[in-house]
Amino acid sequence: MTSYITLYLLFVIAVSLLIGLIVLRLKLPSPRLIITLIVLFILSPLIGGYFYLVYFDSLPATVTPDVSGLPFAEAKARLEAIGLKAREAGQVYESRRAEGAVVSQRPEAGRQVKIGRVVNLMLSGGKRKVTVPNLVGRPLTQADEVLMAAELRQGEIRFEQNASVPEGTIIAQDPLGGEEAGAGGGVDLLVTTSSEVITEETTEGTE
Repeated sequence: MTSYITLYLLFVIAVSLLIGLIVLRLKLPSPRLIITLIVLFILSPLIGGYFYLVYFDSLPATVTPDVSGLPFAEAKARLEAIGLKAREAGQVYESRRAEGAVVSQRPEAGRQVKIGRVVNLMLSGGKRKVTVPNLVGRPLTQADEVLMAAELRQGEIRFEQNASVPEGTIIAQDPLGGEEAGAGGGVDLLVTTSSEVITEETTEGTE
């Protein structure tokens, strides 16, 4: 309150000097206009200070909780439980946080704020998305290089006997070419072979 009064007095002095200079320079003939302007400039901070003290400064305060790592719905519920509001401020790719989890918040955790304050939450978009290349029809020997260029890697490789397709050719993949996947993720491949594929069922039958 003391700082506000000090600022107010400095404001009144500055405005009074400014109006005095304007009057001397322009030689205004109407003293009523001058008096009106002075009164308005003097009263404006008083009115502003009154509304600040009555409607804002009197609000109870609380401490912002740490909601980082929580899903947005849970973070929102925790903030609303103590009288704060949550707002989704955007998304960033963050591999260390699950998709939709809070990465950062403003105001930060531990800050004392007024009840009703909006807390902006930045959410994780998960891993950065990349487009999966189409590997169907390519030889398996090319898959690793193509996937590395797309920031992906080989996942599970399975074989299927197929005499109509050259051995070592990729005939299916998951995810499909053109779909989006998280950077660094694996792509499962189904590859042809001329040899008989021994499955768990055939192994059990021979026993």
